[in-house]
Amino acid sequence: MVISPVRPVPRTGFARDDADTRLAPPRERPVILILVGWYPPAYLAGGPTRSVPRIVERLADEFAFLVITGDRDLGAKNRLAGIASDQWISGSDARYLYLSPRHRRLGGLLTSLRRAPHDALYLNSLFSLEFSLIPLALRKLGLVPRQGLILAPRGELHASALALKGTRKRLVLWLVGALHLLDDAIWHVATAKEKDAVIKHFGARAQVLIARDIPLQPGPAIQDPSKDAGALELAYLSRISPMKNLKFAISVLKTVRGRVNFNVYGPIEDPHYWAECRRLASELPPNITMNHLGHVEPDRITEVLARHHVFFLPTQGESFGHAITEALIAGCPVLISDQTPWHDLSARHAGWDFPLSRPDLFAQAIDECVAMTGPELAIWRAGARQLAFEIADYPALDAAHQAVFSAAVSALKTAVRIRG
Repeated sequence: MVISPVRPVPRTGFARDDADTRLAPPRERPVILILVGWYPPAYLAGGPTRSVPRIVERLADEFAFLVITGDRDLGAKNRLAGIASDQWISGSDARYLYLSPRHRRLGGLLTSLRRAPHDALYLNSLFSLEFSLIPLALRKLGLVPRQGLILAPRGELHASALALKGTRKRLVLWLVGALHLLDDAIWHVATAKEKDAVIKHFGARAQVLIARDIPLQPGPAIQDPSKDAGALELAYLSRISPMKNLKFAISVLKTVRGRVNFNVYGPIEDPHYWAECRRLASELPPNITMNHLGHVEPDRITEVLARHHVFFLPTQGESFGHAITEALIAGCPVLISDQTPWHDLSARHAGWDFPLSRPDLFAQAIDECVAMTGPELAIWRAGARQLAFEIADYPALDAAHQAVFSAAVSALKTAVRIRG
């Protein structure tokens, strides 16, 4: 197995700003304070590093955004290149505060939140201690203003996600409910299935709004890679963690008869899980080659995936699946589980979606792809691109996100009128 060197994080063009004075954002627009564990130039954490910046970019004319995040990428020891830690810096669409580890403790978080006046607080995790649970507790205690509240669980309430570290997560759910930390929250979810999960855990009175993630916009088509019958270039691109299910993918390949080159891209989030994957990979038959090629910068993802014939991600659950949509943009048909919003792919010649209880179907699809000629694969690549354009062409998307933030701001105004 080949392990490639880690590539550097791209630099940003942010300028330094004043960190010591209380912020005074433009008051002609409602101010949304976003708390999220990772934000560009961080990218190794996947989904939120794509979802949240696209919201900020698309809605910057309607809302003034402040973003508080960490100053290190997922699993990294060093600060992100090109940013200044622990002081507000200005970007084209928002102002940002990248907190170092010592400023993410209780006192630093309290100071940061109190210095950022806002009309609504937008949290992007249910289980993050630093960027959700501590701020919720401070808000409950009245140590930071009790403004409008939005929580985006980002797939964390999916049954398979809750099963990972389940004891800790059940404890958090119980504490959040017992302390009534989210009684006034507006829940931002991506799908009706995710809405059902919120209601299951937080009751029918939970206010849940659906606004699907904003996808990357398709660019010009990239030239199709050559394809000979009998060989397949297969790609996995995601975090290497139990949720993304790389071990399942490797086990499927053990039964595939054709010649497959399986390239795995993504950061190793769980070293113990990766060790299990490596052990399983060592048992692959000679017709299967697996390579771990490190992680890929966001602006190179479609280029890298376009060099492959099929994208393979048997994920245990996605509220959206940015890597899946980026594979479609690249013209790379996707082989995925049925635990995503994207279904009936085969009928569209865009890919295949199967239940995880049927590994034989995944293996059969790979064997069929191995047997395809270039002209046969081209039909599926065209279907993938067509679906990517349809996903991106969703005119109500901006309005749906605007409704989420407006509802939180309106809830704040209603509460003020009632108190008055």
